Amino acid sequence: MSIKDLMRGLRPGKEAILKGVTTGVVLVLCVASSFAVLHVVNKAQGGTVLADADEFVSPSESETVTEETGVSDPSQTEDILVSEISEAISASTETLVSESEDTSETTEQTTMASQTTTTTETTISESEFYLAVYATAVLNVRSGPGTDYDIVKQLNPGDQIDVIAITSNGWYKTYNGNYVSIDHTTDVAPTNTPVPTPRPTSAPTSARSTTRATTTTATAVAPSGEAISCRITFYGPQSVGDGTYSTSTATGTTCVQGRTCAADWSVFPAGSTIYIENDPLGGDGYYIVEDRGSAVKGHIIDIYVDDESGYNTTRRNVYAQ
Repeated sequence: MSIKDLMRGLRPGKEAILKGVTTGVVLVLCVASSFAVLHVVNKAQGGTVLADADEFVSPSESETVTEETGVSDPSQTEDILVSEISEAISASTETLVSESEDTSETTEQTTMASQTTTTTETTISESEFYLAVYATAVLNVRSGPGTDYDIVKQLNPGDQIDVIAITSNGWYKTYNGNYVSIDHTTDVAPTNTPVPTPRPTSAPTSARSTTRATTTTATAVAPSGEAISCRITFYGPQSVGDGTYSTSTATGTTCVQGRTCAADWSVFPAGSTIYIENDPLGGDGYYIVEDRGSAVKGHIIDIYVDDESGYNTTRRNVYAQ
């Protein structure tokens, strides 16, 4: 905290100044009323020396006051003066209290307006921005553009991120609606891509027994453990034509999101396990080739999802296991 901030914190506010002024005025009025009452009492008693003014009030002066007020009894004159002084003090106090309340209301309105302005200024905007970037360190993927949002998953250094928008506060929006900090990414692709350690995965027995992979001489089978850059697409339940949808695969299994994918069987044989770097679904990246399609040829991997509307075509390194 700077000295300027400290001095600003010690500076009294409007309410404190108003309360101080009000207290001072009330004290002055009280002292004035005390002198007035003492003056009346002195006159009523026939003349007394006033200590502060060093004056002497004679009985004749007291009688003059009686004649001017039209009251023959001095005690009645005293009562009238005291009553008038009390009314004046009461009126002054009410005026000061009213002004204090008006100032408090104005202060509250100003504070609320300031808070509204601050909220407006923190509005975050997004602009379309398409780019492939890579994590420079272990990177948190969050549900919103800020560290206050929940962590969806973590990326490893070198993982590719497909960007579709950029925010005004320094975050990238990914194709699946999550966010990563710009400060921990780069648009320079890593030179060395680590080969993943194969994970034992048991493929469904029907995948190997019901359909045999067909091979052609047009495309060579992907070598195990070697990275192949593939186009990643997505498909969902297929319409049968009678209003129903099918989730059966070409190998006779049932599609499962996070496990099933379609591929060109001449490149990735049916029933084989593949690893997709930086899994687009946020999983561990391991899939089983259980399906194929007329448009899935060459280096294309078509991932099954329950709802394909939330995903866009992207590109990833794929490893045959």
